[in-house]
Amino acid sequence: MQTMRVNSGRAQLARPAAITGRPGRAARVVVARSQKKEIMMWEALREATDEEMERDPTVCVMGEDVGHYGGSYKVTYGLYKKYGDMRVLDTPICENGFMGMGVGAAMTGLRPIVEGMNMGFLLLAFNQISNNCGMLHYTSGGQFKVPMVIRGPGGVGRQLGAEHSQRLESYFQSIPGVQLVAVSTVANAKALLKSVRMTVAPPAAALWVAAPRPLGLPTALRKGEGGGRTARGF
Repeated sequence: MQTMRVNSGRAQLARPAAITGRPGRAARVVVARSQKKEIMMWEALREATDEEMERDPTVCVMGEDVGHYGGSYKVTYGLYKKYGDMRVLDTPICENGFMGMGVGAAMTGLRPIVEGMNMGFLLLAFNQISNNCGMLHYTSGGQFKVPMVIRGPGGVGRQLGAEHSQRLESYFQSIPGVQLVAVSTVANAKALLKSVRMTVAPPAAALWVAAPRPLGLPTALRKGEGGGRTARGF
């Protein structure tokens, strides 16, 4: 079981290495306290995704409206134009299908970030997450690894219906081979996404959750605000 702790913008892992290490290696992500840049939650997530795509050519993003539209919460805004449709892939509204695409991409050497849009929609992909994403390394006798990140919000937000507003962490935390990560501040949102993306050591996959309302907070938060948060892989 791997433990990640974020405290005032610093992400620490049990066996840290330089951030410049090879993709997949454990790494330490530090948000400098001297930085006073104010950003929204979605901007922090976008920065983390952009930096990882720039650093590692095997990182790609897929999901509903992540390309031309820039994501339902604008987390992928501008990335389609920068990286093209081979690395930022718009998918049909078929969660079970594009989650399976993500699993297949991870099995064949890529490191996909799959956006689930809303946590409730991941129920439609539960078979892929549980029986494939979490188990394939073990059921294949170690022949395959599935280093992928499933990212999306959960909980109540403005103008969202009941099926968009569920918090289903208890469903997913019981899946072997899947790490569940939740964030609370802008600072640890960026640090954790980068940390999880770089250290989601095969065969594990990570399911990364944020609340929808903080993605577009009307008042931006400074990096480093808020206390620590621990996420454990089960």
